[in-house]
Amino acid sequence: MAVEPNVLLLDEPFGALDAQVRKELRRWLREIHDRTGHTTVFVTHDQDEALELADRVVVMSKGQIEQIGTPDEIYDTPNSPFVFGFIGQSNILPVRVENGQLWIEGHSIGVSAQGEADGPAQLYFRPHDIELLNGNGGCIAGVVTVTRRVAGTRHVELDISAANGKVEIELPPEKVTPDHSRVAFRPTRWKLFRD
Repeated sequence: MAVEPNVLLLDEPFGALDAQVRKELRRWLREIHDRTGHTTVFVTHDQDEALELADRVVVMSKGQIEQIGTPDEIYDTPNSPFVFGFIGQSNILPVRVENGQLWIEGHSIGVSAQGEADGPAQLYFRPHDIELLNGNGGCIAGVVTVTRRVAGTRHVELDISAANGKVEIELPPEKVTPDHSRVAFRPTRWKLFRD
């Protein structure tokens, strides 16, 4: 290894390590970077690793740059369907924009899309960016097919219809939803993309 390098190049250095060791090494590498100020180019397919370590993230697909930005910009305002789906978990549903409202299969889901042109679109939202509702209209509803505890959240898979398939939402761990129960929700943060 070079002494006092100007640039440090790392190509998936933590790939073969277990999760706990990876976490410790990420913290150690970030501390070195903050202490020395050296530019580090870190190549990874682990999105959590990229978001945790980077000051700036470059998302690439098929050899082309899709988006460059801070971790917050990349995660919160992805500029393409690829970036939205690649960085973090996401759900994708076909919707129709009509008079500033989003519709799925002929019913409004209670989401305002003022300023969006009427017509078909793809609704992207993250599993944790939802609010639970009572299910009396203006929502997306489905039947629980799988529920599992994942660290500090409960992941719930819902079958929302034959045409739209399944979505996954995250709930607090104490919110137990038995299989075959009905859950209604609405996305609170989302993005529309057109073909």
